[in-house]
Amino acid sequence: MTYQRINPIDPREAFTVSPTPETVAGNEVAASQAALLLILRAGVLGVTPAAKESMMRDVNGEFPTPALEGLRRARRMSVAEATGYLDVSASELQQQEGPNLQERMARIVKTLYEKPSIEVAASLFEAAMYSPHPLVAAAAAAGASETTRLRGVIRDTLTASAQSVDPLTARVAQTALSKIEPENPEIQKRVVSRPESSGRDRKSETAVVTHGTFAADNGWYQPDGDFYVALDTNRPDWHLHDQSFRWTGAWSDSARQADAVLLNQWLVDQGLATADFLAHSHGGTVAHLATHHGTRFNRLVLMSWPARERDFPDFANVNRIVDIRVRMDLVILVDGGGQRFSTNQFNIQEHRHGWFNHSATHYPDYWDDHDLWTKITV
Repeated sequence: MTYQRINPIDPREAFTVSPTPETVAGNEVAASQAALLLILRAGVLGVTPAAKESMMRDVNGEFPTPALEGLRRARRMSVAEATGYLDVSASELQQQEGPNLQERMARIVKTLYEKPSIEVAASLFEAAMYSPHPLVAAAAAAGASETTRLRGVIRDTLTASAQSVDPLTARVAQTALSKIEPENPEIQKRVVSRPESSGRDRKSETAVVTHGTFAADNGWYQPDGDFYVALDTNRPDWHLHDQSFRWTGAWSDSARQADAVLLNQWLVDQGLATADFLAHSHGGTVAHLATHHGTRFNRLVLMSWPARERDFPDFANVNRIVDIRVRMDLVILVDGGGQRFSTNQFNIQEHRHGWFNHSATHYPDYWDDHDLWTKITV
């Protein structure tokens, strides 16, 4: 995989452009549009001042957002209400040509910054579902699912985007689908049966890699995968284990609890007493939950972990934590997790580089670009 740098664009400028999926510039526009849509969705769901501060803390003015406090949903609105600021009906909206649609969205975004309201946000969600870029459409559908009833256009938009070859688009859509329709076949086909843990006749080495949600069948974390090989090459002193930990990849609290029990047993069976552990996304949650079952970790390297206080580890069972993430992670925004640890009770080494792309933190060239190979020794 190749790490593509995505730079933020002020949403008021980004929404004046129709993003094309085939270009780097188009993907930057799309990611910036999607980020605003998902931030508005957080406002609709009732983001707290503390959560907003955590979300925006590392942005440093590079991605200005409208006020969110007045967006909280009191009820779900009708589709007619949701399109009220578009001056067209929902059926007419489907017939809008690209330039007309983009002009309407740019006008709505301007209004959002001047006089934010849930009605204006809902109209932006409705229009953006017809964006030519599947990432923007998925983010808009995730927002629309919180302002109106669940409709065919929302389900169809998310299902189509969930099949995208672009990992960021796919993960945003898959996470949104998991929240509104967890039994959707597009989700279930990416979840594997819980693996069996079996013992070994010899002690293993000391470092283990694992994946995140819907990624059990990905190759990057497995022996001979690009991240596994890069880690073994750049940090041979970590003595990377000859197996990686594979869990179901299911998106639910109960599934992750069961996978944590599996991890606890797997580490015993592999002969690992106090492992170094590198985990992407909710693989970090599985690791944290395992510490409450007695698992101990030496170095715990978290890549794009959706921070939730209820999923904090038992810090007494972790020697060191390295927290690696991008700013304004779009998948974490959909998931509802925080963008950073909210605790001072533990010395956590933080590394924040790049924007928006949830998967970037396990790309070897992302680690090359930001010299993370030498920074994970804490």
